[in-house]
Amino acid sequence: MEHTRFTPDLELDGLPPDEAFGILGNEIRLDIIRVLWRAGAAYEYDDGSDAVETVSYSELQSEIDIDDNGKFNYHLSKLAPHFVRRTDDGYRLSSAGKQIARTVIAVSGAESLDFSRELDESCPLCGAAVVVTYEDQWLRVRCTECYGLFGDQAPVGTLFLTNYPAAGLTNRDSEQALAAGLYRCALDITYLMYGICRECAGRISSSVTTCDVHEVENGQPCDACGTAFPIWADMKCDTCGFAKRLPVEMFATGLVLATELTGNPELDIHSPTINEAIELLQNSVETSVSTKPLRVSLSIVVETTMFALTLDDEMNIVEFDREPRTDTVVS
Repeated sequence: MEHTRFTPDLELDGLPPDEAFGILGNEIRLDIIRVLWRAGAAYEYDDGSDAVETVSYSELQSEIDIDDNGKFNYHLSKLAPHFVRRTDDGYRLSSAGKQIARTVIAVSGAESLDFSRELDESCPLCGAAVVVTYEDQWLRVRCTECYGLFGDQAPVGTLFLTNYPAAGLTNRDSEQALAAGLYRCALDITYLMYGICRECAGRISSSVTTCDVHEVENGQPCDACGTAFPIWADMKCDTCGFAKRLPVEMFATGLVLATELTGNPELDIHSPTINEAIELLQNSVETSVSTKPLRVSLSIVVETTMFALTLDDEMNIVEFDREPRTDTVVS
C-alpha cells in the first residue's frame, strides 16, 4: 500500500553546522546581521526583488563602528555568501541571515516575563486547580494534584507543554497564549506527520512503541510504561534534531485539529481551550491496534465530522478519510 510522505531523497550539502556555529560565534558578525536586519526587515520575504533594502559598504562599516578596513573585510567575508549577500548597490541578508535575526528576536525578553498564574479552569482529569508557567522558553499547564496526562514522560502534573518563543507572549494574556500554543502544536504535528521538519524542512524518522501489559487504575499511570497511554510515537528530524515524543492519539488529534483549522475560513485564535482539547482526546478518540504488520487505527470525532486514520510502525499515514458524522460521540 502506498504511504503518504512528501520528503524527497536529498543529501545535506553546503555549510556544515560546526562551521556555521563558528561563523556566528563572533560579536562583530552578529552586529553586521543586526544592522542589515534593521535595514531590510520590511522586505524579509522578498529575497529576489530589486526592492530589497541594501546597506552600502561605508554605511555598514560606520554602523558597526570599526575603523580597521582589514578587520571589517575579514568578518564581512566570513558571513558571505551564506548569511550576507553582496549586490551592486550594497549588502543585504540572505534567507539564512534573516532566519538567524528572527530567531534572536523570537527569544528576546524571556527573563523579563512573569507568566505564572492559576487558571480559571479546573483539571479535566481530577477537578483540582491548574496553573500555567513559563520557563526556559517552555509554556506549561500543570495540575496541582494529579499525575497529568503524560506520566513519567513529562514533569508530574503536566497537561500541556510546548516550546514558546518569548516574543509571542509580550502581547497575549494566558488564555490567548494557550490557544496560540495549541494551534502551533497542531501545525507542528502536521509537519511531522507528513515527514517535514518545521524548523529546517529536513526528513523525519519515526517509530512506534506499545505497552503490551498496559493497565491503568484510579487515574494512576501504568506500572509497566509509566504513562496513561499504551502507544507512543517518537518523531525526530534527521538533520537538526527537532523532535516530539507523544501518544499516538495526540499526533492524530493534532493533525485532525490542524485539518479542521486550515479548512475553516472563520479561524478563531481564542479557541479551543486546554480543557476542550483534553476532552476531545478523552471522549472523541477510539484507537485499535493490529500486528504483523503493526497498524494503529484511530477514529476521531470533531463536531460534525468523523476522521479515520491508519498509521504504520513508522507513523506513515496509510489511510486518511473524513466524512460527515452520522453517529454519537465515541465514549
